[in-house]
Amino acid sequence: NSGLIISFNNKDYLSKNGLLDLLSKKTENVKLRYPIIHLKEEDIEVAISHTNHYNEEYYSFVNGQLTTQGGIHLSAFKESFVKTIREFYKKDFDVNDIRASIICSLSIRIEEPVFESQTKTKLGSLEMSPSGKTIKMFMNEFLKSKLDNFLHKNPEVAEQLLNRIMQSQKERKEMQ
Repeated sequence: NSGLIISFNNKDYLSKNGLLDLLSKKTENVKLRYPIIHLKEEDIEVAISHTNHYNEEYYSFVNGQLTTQGGIHLSAFKESFVKTIREFYKKDFDVNDIRASIICSLSIRIEEPVFESQTKTKLGSLEMSPSGKTIKMFMNEFLKSKLDNFLHKNPEVAEQLLNRIMQSQKERKEMQ
C-alpha cells in the first residue's frame, strides 16, 4: 500500500511506492531485463519485469491480503498480460515465451471478496463488485489500456521485453 507506515519496535517502515517497492526489494540481487513497469489505478496496482531466471514469480494481494495461492485475479492477470503482449507486438507468441522469467506483484481491491479457504490464500470471487464487471474484464481493460500505452511511450522497454520473449522462444526451440 503506497504511503503506508508501519511502526514496529519504535522504528517506522514506509512503503512509499507500494508494489514497486516490494518488487524492487525482491529483485535487489537479480538482474532485470528491463526496468520495473509500475501501473496503477484506484482499484489495481501492478509491477512487472522479467529476469534471467526461467520460473514465473508472482506476489498477489486482494484488499491488502496476501493470496499465496493466487486465484481468479492472478489467472486473469496472466491471461490478460499474454493477450496484451500479443496484440502490442502483433505476433502470436507462445504463452510460455511471454511469461518465462516474469516477476510480478499484483494488488486489486474488490467489494465483498470470496476466498476459497479460511486462510484467505486464494481468491474465488469472479466479480469486482456484486453489480459490477468481472475481474477478468477489469484486468483485461486495465492492461490493454495501461500496459499498451506504457510500451508505446517507452520504446526502449518494449524492445527489451521483445528481446526477452525472443530469447525465450529461441531457447525453447533449441531444447525441443
